[in-house]
Amino acid sequence: MKRLTHAAFQNAKNFIMDQGRALDQRRFEFHFEAGSADAVLAALAPYQNDDGGFGNSLEPDIRTSASSAIATTVGFQVLREIRVPVSHTLVRKGIEYFVATYDESRQIWQIIPPEVAEVPHAPWWNYENSAETFGQFLVNPRAEIVGYLHEFSDGVPPQLLQQLTTDVLAHLDSLPDEMEMHDLLCFARLAETEALPNRDKVWEKLARVATPHVAQNAEQLTGYVLKPLWLVSSPESPLAAELKDEVEMNLDFEIEQQGGDGSWSPNFSWGDQYPDAWQKAKKEWQSRFTVDTLKTLRDFGRIEQVEK
Repeated sequence: MKRLTHAAFQNAKNFIMDQGRALDQRRFEFHFEAGSADAVLAALAPYQNDDGGFGNSLEPDIRTSASSAIATTVGFQVLREIRVPVSHTLVRKGIEYFVATYDESRQIWQIIPPEVAEVPHAPWWNYENSAETFGQFLVNPRAEIVGYLHEFSDGVPPQLLQQLTTDVLAHLDSLPDEMEMHDLLCFARLAETEALPNRDKVWEKLARVATPHVAQNAEQLTGYVLKPLWLVSSPESPLAAELKDEVEMNLDFEIEQQGGDGSWSPNFSWGDQYPDAWQKAKKEWQSRFTVDTLKTLRDFGRIEQVEK
């Protein structure tokens, strides 16, 4: 079994502390050095706007300061990661943003705002074509948001939550086994919500459809594909047994992919669009991915001399 050496771990830490975002530095300290959740929240707070939504390049491929549903889901990924109580101001304001920006007529959240077009952004974040690109937003970001509305349900109108849950689960049932990879990720984050009613049914469908969707070998992992570890976030995942071989292969691959500077890099780019902005976004992705990868390797027992 391959393990990340202590020297390689230290190299990754040095990258995070020397070149990473403050948010990721605090996340690293939280997971590996008994750092406080309050310190993570203090680093996350500048990304939240007065309307309660998150923006300000929290999602590195979207450089607008304006709030967006997608950036706010990224903010809630961090809030879930460090188990923030529902009463915290960042949570309360974020939930208020989700409730306020819900499009009741279409029963969706628009994934990005028009302001995205005014600043550098990845080519796939095209506002004009976003509804077509993201399946009318029926899964991405709706399914993930519904999970957060359950997890942090104070301030969510009960009737709204019940209707959304019914609609999302019915939509999942109606979908074919072949799904877009980001939709699968949204459903996985929904299923990770302990407060979700009937969440076992979500896991059952994910278990049935996951294997053909994830990368099966290291060669496939060099492209932009669904990594097994994106669906199996910990050894306790209900999908861990179903994807056991794929996960082990993915863990080996990640250990081999560490760069000479200690970081893990995105396996995608903006092409020739906004090259200067991409370099900044790439560094921010490296910062996030390096913390994410270290945490995953630690959780699966793949780092030498690092205790859980």
